[in-house]
Amino acid sequence: MLQPLRKLGVGINYHWDFQDLIRNNLSTIDYIEISPDIFCEEVFTGNTRHFRMDNSKLQDALAIGNLCPVIVHGLGLSIGSASGWNSDYLSMLDQYAQQQSFSWHSEHLGFTLVKNQDGSEDHAGLLLPMPFTQDALDLLCPRIQQLCNRYAVPFLLENTTYYLPALTDTYKDGREWDEIDFLNKLVARTDCGLLLDLYNFYCNAINFGFDPYHALARLQLDRVIEIHVAGGIIHEGFLLDVHSSEVPDAVWELLEWILPQAPNLCAITYEVLEQALPLMGEANIVAQLQRCKTLWNQYLTIHCNPFTDKMEFNKQEDKDNVAA
Repeated sequence: MLQPLRKLGVGINYHWDFQDLIRNNLSTIDYIEISPDIFCEEVFTGNTRHFRMDNSKLQDALAIGNLCPVIVHGLGLSIGSASGWNSDYLSMLDQYAQQQSFSWHSEHLGFTLVKNQDGSEDHAGLLLPMPFTQDALDLLCPRIQQLCNRYAVPFLLENTTYYLPALTDTYKDGREWDEIDFLNKLVARTDCGLLLDLYNFYCNAINFGFDPYHALARLQLDRVIEIHVAGGIIHEGFLLDVHSSEVPDAVWELLEWILPQAPNLCAITYEVLEQALPLMGEANIVAQLQRCKTLWNQYLTIHCNPFTDKMEFNKQEDKDNVAA
């Protein structure tokens, strides 16, 4: 089962271009979400791939990590690859975990790597979604449970966008599984939590014409530990999750609706690409974070007493320091 977690608040995804933004706004930014993949480059020796870490970029991130809590959000695990996940990503995460503590780690529910008949691997270049089938569940659940047990912190899965109709299984009454069915089945069979990306979910709702409120009302919301919000663009009729702009009003409305129903939520992360910093400007990005903070404070009044929680956390921290 998921262990009780400290409620972190509002954060932003880390990139070294964001260092000044983060340092200048620590009164608004409660934590940072780091993807250790960005410190690395992929190196191939024949058909063998491994990560080589850039120590300078790593040290910059560790310095920021001394200023606020850190959570990890992986990009390169490819948890859903039929031939097996990217074990080199986990080796890299092991190295990072030895130098930086983090409250939890998460991954995208999809895959990027496909093994060829000759043993070589191809990278899709973008995240491909999982089919909503029993075979996919049977593949994923043992891997998810390994990740729940590998580190001394919880593991979360993030819902993703998809741009083609999903492959699905059906119930006995003929109704097809959908994304909500699949996520609920995953959390029922494992100890993982959910990283609910509301913008991804909104993209799917718009692109495939379903009601996001009706769908989310069926999700096991007590397993939602973190929420992502972001903004993107419309390209050739599809809403894309490129994290390049302000959060749409419809996503803010979804967030307001869901907060009272997510008792174990611990964090709201605003995601934005580093390329968007000069386009949006620091002031606009901070305004998005401040809007998140306003909603977070409303959430705290519903679900907990922030003063009591802070006292209890500080007491435990004091005990840990004495024990050390």
